[in-house]
Amino acid sequence: MGSASSVPLAAAPSAMNEKCSSPESSRRRTTTTDAQQLLAQHSLGGGSKSKPATAMMSIDGLRSWEKAFESNPKHKLAATFMHKSDINTAMVQRKAVVSDQQVFNVALSSENSTVANQKSSGRCWCFALCNVIRLAMQRKYNLEEFELSQSYLFFYDSLSKANWFLEQMLDLAEEDLNDRTIQYLMEAPENDGGQWDMAVNLVQHFGLVPQTVYPESFNSSSTGKLDALLTTKLREYALELRELHANAMDCLGNISTKSHGEKKALAAQSARKRKEGQMEEIYRILAITLGTPPKPDEEFTWEYYDNKKKYHSVTSTPKAFAKDYALVDVSKAISLIHDPRNKPGLYTVDRLGNVVGGRPVLYVNTEIENLKNVAIKLLKNDTPVWFGCDVGKSSSSQVGIMDTNLFDLEEAFSTSLGMTKAQRLSTGDSAMTHAMVLTAVHLDASGKPVRWRVENSWSKESCTKGYMLMTDDWFSEHVFQVVADRSMVPKELVKIFEDDNRTVLPPWDPMGALA
Repeated sequence: MGSASSVPLAAAPSAMNEKCSSPESSRRRTTTTDAQQLLAQHSLGGGSKSKPATAMMSIDGLRSWEKAFESNPKHKLAATFMHKSDINTAMVQRKAVVSDQQVFNVALSSENSTVANQKSSGRCWCFALCNVIRLAMQRKYNLEEFELSQSYLFFYDSLSKANWFLEQMLDLAEEDLNDRTIQYLMEAPENDGGQWDMAVNLVQHFGLVPQTVYPESFNSSSTGKLDALLTTKLREYALELRELHANAMDCLGNISTKSHGEKKALAAQSARKRKEGQMEEIYRILAITLGTPPKPDEEFTWEYYDNKKKYHSVTSTPKAFAKDYALVDVSKAISLIHDPRNKPGLYTVDRLGNVVGGRPVLYVNTEIENLKNVAIKLLKNDTPVWFGCDVGKSSSSQVGIMDTNLFDLEEAFSTSLGMTKAQRLSTGDSAMTHAMVLTAVHLDASGKPVRWRVENSWSKESCTKGYMLMTDDWFSEHVFQVVADRSMVPKELVKIFEDDNRTVLPPWDPMGALA
């Protein structure tokens, strides 16, 4: 998902049970005997007197490693192919490609007529949201080819994130500039990524428009340069606001009738006068690069033909359009996550958001089987499923497959990947990086999922005509989030959400990574 950089919080062993038995989670555990043997090998436990290991690499060590490598014909054969090939392409297992077929016994009655294309941007979370909503609209209004404007959401998300960041900087104005939270927020004050609740904020505050009303531009489809410009400006603005805040606090220092909190609030209010000018500059940059979008309360006219070539005309405002025509009440949805580092419960991430005064990012942490069961329930109800995952793991857009057995590391490198899902999260090896939509699942005779069909947003030229196949083992290992209307969620999980007893994760936690 156009993810933001994330430095995860080191976590204790998980309270949640990891039941997966895929190659990526079957890590060999060391034992007391292993440790004794290791100590003996290095003369630390009274064993043999072999040469002790040292901190530095040695020439003798290099010779030994090279000799072992050269003496193995399998390694030399692998090197012959690997040095001139893309590693993942070379490691794709044919048996995975053959077995992972796009055949499903539970599927939506219809899918979106076109596959969207986010191009060189990280707006997957907005595309996935629009893909869920536009399918309902296609069915209701008999639309042949239709997309909602992802660029419209991107404009107001970028503007909102700038305001969010500057408000965080004002709130943290008295903290040292090298404070970890400030430095983390400074890393990417403007980026394409987002979360479900952030998408809900955009729909509720700014509404929706058809893509024909506010189409794509070069800079919405290729966001890197725009993001870089905004990031630099926002860092500059942050320093300016900190200085204004400090000067205001100095001026207020001798007023004994005001508490420190009152002085801080007055200083922030004073600095906000300058923030208004900064936000005007941000708006100007966005309008120049993306085009001026309709305001949330500004009328537009949408003209279209239905699939019987009948003409229609709709006049509405973005907010009214989202309410009257979108057909999906995004505000009633709940995010379920599987984070095996942490116990079940309600979680949020400190200082994660986009719209000041908007809905907070909230997750109900639960077992992976609950995510699967809810997704199956939605698909059986003919409802597409927004979900978040780490798409870069064991996947290939060339063959359109996400499978933990897709790549043969053992044959290629005589090694395997040993970390569990919790360990990958704890070490920064994994996070939510992409949002997509589930449209089908294949169940075995006992009703257990075997494989899933995934609508991506990388165009119909990517994957298998725009769709990917995800094995159920891959779901267990690399899916983190499923979003569902609370009416489709088990009552005990809805109760956790409604009780609102939140655990707050730090800003750099991987659950704060933006899809």
